[in-house]
Amino acid sequence: MSTDDYRRKFADFLARQSMTSAVSYEQVARAKTRDELGISSLNMVLVLVNYIDEHTDNTVTMRPEWVSRLGDIDGILSVLREIDASAVVPDRA
Repeated sequence: MSTDDYRRKFADFLARQSMTSAVSYEQVARAKTRDELGISSLNMVLVLVNYIDEHTDNTVTMRPEWVSRLGDIDGILSVLREIDASAVVPDRA
C-alpha cells in the first residue's frame, strides 16, 4: 500500500472516530503534523488503540517506541504500516 493509500486510510479512520470526526482527507493530505489536525497526543493514542482493535482484533499491542513517531503524519503512517504488517489476523476493515 502506498503512502497516499495510507493517508486515505488514516483520514477515513479518523472520520469514524468521535474525537476526530471533523478531520477531512483534504486536511490530512495538507498536514505535516498531528497538531495541524487539532489532535492532542492523548487523542492520538486513543485513535491508535481503536485502530489496533478494528484492524488487528487486538493481536498487536501498543509499543512505547511508537509514541515519538505520533507527532507528524509520516510517523503516524509508518506506525499504521507496522501495525498492519504485525497483525495476526486479516484486516477486517
